[in-house]
Amino acid sequence: MMKRVCVICEGQTEETFVEQVLAPSFYDLGLSLIGQTIQTSPGKKGGALNYARIKRDIERTLNQKSQPVVTTLIDLYKLGTDFPAVDEVSELQLAGKLHKLTSAWHSDIVASTGCRPERFLPYIQAHEFEALLFSDVDGIVSVNKSWLGVSEELKTIKAKAQSPEYINNKPETKPAAHLERLLLSPKYKKVAHGSIAMKNVGLSAMERECEFFSEWVSSIRRLAK
Repeated sequence: MMKRVCVICEGQTEETFVEQVLAPSFYDLGLSLIGQTIQTSPGKKGGALNYARIKRDIERTLNQKSQPVVTTLIDLYKLGTDFPAVDEVSELQLAGKLHKLTSAWHSDIVASTGCRPERFLPYIQAHEFEALLFSDVDGIVSVNKSWLGVSEELKTIKAKAQSPEYINNKPETKPAAHLERLLLSPKYKKVAHGSIAMKNVGLSAMERECEFFSEWVSSIRRLAK
């Protein structure tokens, strides 16, 4: 019997990533990963994700009769100011910041739902989804031949960071900003090009290059035991 794992996603691109890149690699382990983008208003999903909205979605999913495991895929960049412990992490290094945020989040959800602690695996992507694409720059530029000329610039950006997950989180230097600035004719669009790039880059490269992401993927794999 397949074990259901619902992944609460920040947006449509993340949901596509779950369905097309993550889910196939877990199927043989008996795990059925299901991407689920948060509804932000009637008929609209993704964006403007405050904690209250995310929490309602998580609680609703945890309360399903099928008793799924619930995990998340949302960005650290512009994380809602109402998240648990968000006002306590500004001075922490990245690893400490992610640990404190997810620990506080886990405690809050377990307390509000009464679910078994192992049924909720909160994850926050540093600093945003596009960081994962920097795991293999060649995979990004292969989406369109007109982008091949900026390959070295993108590789230099990656090389200057400790890892793709450490690429700066300021508006002008976050991972997506670099892609939008350098990938032109056609200009990089998250939904249109991200779904192709994520498959070109591949899960193995992302796990190899991105420590926090790799730890999250490993925690999902352990659910199969």
